[in-house]
Amino acid sequence: MKRISLAVLAAIFTINILNAVELIPTQELLAAYLERDSELKNLALELQKSKLNNELTQIDKGFYLKLSSGDMTFTFGDNSSFKVYPGVNATLPQYNNLGLNVNGQMSVQDGQASFDSASAAISVDILSSNKTEREISLLKAQRSVLEAERNLTSKAVEKEKTFYKNISSILSSILNIVSKKNSLNDEYIEFEKIKLQGYSKTSSSYIKEEMKVLNLEHELEVAIHSLIIDYKFFYFDCGYEIEIPEDTDFTQLIPDDIPVVEAVDINNYTAENYKQIESNLWNQKLNQMSRDAARDFTLSANGGYTYKNSTTGNSNTVDAGVAAAYQGIGLNAGVHVPVSSGDSGASSPSVSLGITYTPNTFKKNTINDQLTEIEIEQEQMKVDSAYTDYEEVVREMKIQLEDIKWSEETNNKNYKMYADVEKEMLDYYKRGFISERDYVSATINTIQSKVKGLINRIDLIVYNDEVKAKFVE
Repeated sequence: MKRISLAVLAAIFTINILNAVELIPTQELLAAYLERDSELKNLALELQKSKLNNELTQIDKGFYLKLSSGDMTFTFGDNSSFKVYPGVNATLPQYNNLGLNVNGQMSVQDGQASFDSASAAISVDILSSNKTEREISLLKAQRSVLEAERNLTSKAVEKEKTFYKNISSILSSILNIVSKKNSLNDEYIEFEKIKLQGYSKTSSSYIKEEMKVLNLEHELEVAIHSLIIDYKFFYFDCGYEIEIPEDTDFTQLIPDDIPVVEAVDINNYTAENYKQIESNLWNQKLNQMSRDAARDFTLSANGGYTYKNSTTGNSNTVDAGVAAAYQGIGLNAGVHVPVSSGDSGASSPSVSLGITYTPNTFKKNTINDQLTEIEIEQEQMKVDSAYTDYEEVVREMKIQLEDIKWSEETNNKNYKMYADVEKEMLDYYKRGFISERDYVSATINTIQSKVKGLINRIDLIVYNDEVKAKFVE
């Protein structure tokens, strides 16, 4: 097995290297990583779809207008004729379903045009759930857009967190390599002691220490190879390729541009913006709107004018009507008052009346009321549970932040201490006061502290992403 000499080990930690690897800036890697993600692309398309569906809902629930020619009839022969049944229907849902309906029958025979019949009617809901149902439909469409935007933002935050966790994993691998180098350095020292003590190569002490060195060298080679593979896969995920020779100075693979961020203060987020609370409150509000809109009693009215009303002997009439419903009982009433005599000379008003009754409606409404009470209780339980979860999350995140800040403070102190010691040891080494092994050990300690500090930076970035992911804007 190839032995790693102490000189080579020391050279790995010097700034004069033969095989430097140029790293892509971290923010550039992150942008490429996000740009390549198919889930983000799909969520962006879902957002576009939600916006278009919202526009469709706005159109459907806005001003409604329908123009119709009706069936057009052509008769050919000696007495050719043409008949058409035009109509216009317009509705304003936002104004209690205020509607206008105009239709008629026009015919042309032997070049003479005549109106056979025509009517114009205005209708409106006096007591109904249509207006509220329209508002609910619009709210749902707008909510769909809002949730699509939130899903896209949440996924981007999640992917950023994954990206930095990948870097943290690579840094941990580098830390592992540095640790193994440190252990190998110590074993070299112990091995040299065995040699100086005069043990023969066939002695158990010599063989035992030599095996420790060989095992550590093998573990180091495996760790280095694994790091190279992980780095290549990571760059591949970001759309780049990287070549890393086995003899690369792996301290040069430590990214030095990890962003330094301030910790997000979770107290700046209100409980109502906690995802679970906000979602449950919105559902509770919408469901309550639906319940409030549901009426036991509904009432609508209409009025208009009919030219040549067939029900009154083709006289012109002024028409009025009302429709009501309550607990399975339906009532329709209408009155037609002639304003001119028809073909039969009739000039008396006429009244129409219709009654319907559905016996099971009352029983079903009673059961539905009981179901509604249960639904209301369940909705409130979800809201209360979400508030409890919010309080637990706030406590946990605060403790987590305290731990990160403690690690940050400790790492900063250690790094400064080890960096100062390394400078002193370098000076002592150059002046011949200490051995090469002592200097290498000091260098390793500095690198370990530096990598731990970078991992701590990433921990804070991940912490911020986790806080943001738990709340909505």
